[in-house]
Parts: sequence; C-alpha cells; structure tokens
Amino acid sequence: MKEENTNPSFPIPKDDPKSIIESFLYQNKALSLIIQPKNNKIILKQNHDKKTLCFYESDIEKVLERTDHNGESFLQVNFKSNKKILLTDKFVGFSPSVCSGIEIKKLPKVVTTADLLSVIEAMESSLYGTDQYQESLHDVRLFFEAIASGAESIGFNLTGERLWVEKLFPKTQAN
Repeated sequence: MKEENTNPSFPIPKDDPKSIIESFLYQNKALSLIIQPKNNKIILKQNHDKKTLCFYESDIEKVLERTDHNGESFLQVNFKSNKKILLTDKFVGFSPSVCSGIEIKKLPKVVTTADLLSVIEAMESSLYGTDQYQESLHDVRLFFEAIASGAESIGFNLTGERLWVEKLFPKTQAN
C-alpha cells in the first residue's frame, strides 16, 4: 500500500527526501537546517536547546507529511534502520526507549529533548522533597532513561544531561 501525504495543502516534492525536509523547514525559526552537499549530510539544530542531529540522505527510507490532531503539519522521517523522527515546527520528536522497570503505557509515544529538562527538574524536586516523593523519584529516573536512550538512539548527544543527572545521584548514593 502506497502511503500518501495527509495534508495536500503543503506542496512538497514526492521523491527527494532532502528537498522535502528543506521545503518543510524553509523559514523555520526554531529548527535550523544545514545541508552539506558534498556528502549529502543533513544537520538539524534545535534552536531551543542547541541540540543537533546529523544523518545522511542515504540513511532515509522515506519522508511523509502528516497532520496532528490540531491540524498542524509535521514530517515523519523513516530511516532504513527502522528508526523514525518527527519534524515539527519547533522540535525533532522521537520514540522513547523501553527500559526495564517502566510500564510502556506510561510513556508518551513521542518525546523531544526539551522533555529532558522537565524530567530533570522533577528529579530535583523529588530528590530535595520529603520522603513522600521517593517512590516517584524512581519513576522519574526511569522516564529520564527512556527519553535519553531514545534520543541517543537516533543520534543526539546527551553527555551534558547525563552528567547533570550523575551529579544529582553520585554512584555512592543508593538508588
């Protein structure tokens, strides 16, 4: 079955993934696009948190335009590795990783790197709160790991965020 664009009001080239992404992000202020023509490398930079994601056009299986429940357009980029990302007007979305100890139904289907800040803030709140928050601290740490692992699996570098969490939870501290 051939998949069609769900929003025909946004004309995009049908067969060239790089052009589809370029057309979608044209004049976008929240996501910057850099294309290195020499090797067809595509670099996406989220201006909100300065995170970058790099991949090659040859890694892409297909790009589909979609519309969310609010009528907003986004792109779904499917890679040959069976991973996918969503390009919105503000962020790169991705699936969180399923981690041991977390219920799949508790995880959102799509997250962004911006969600990590909220999770880290929740960790700090739980860590410095009263004992009643200790159970939720465990869940929040699992959420962090699910989002961070999902982000890293598509190519984001989260060294800074992992160091931040490591400082909150030194290895000598019981988890």
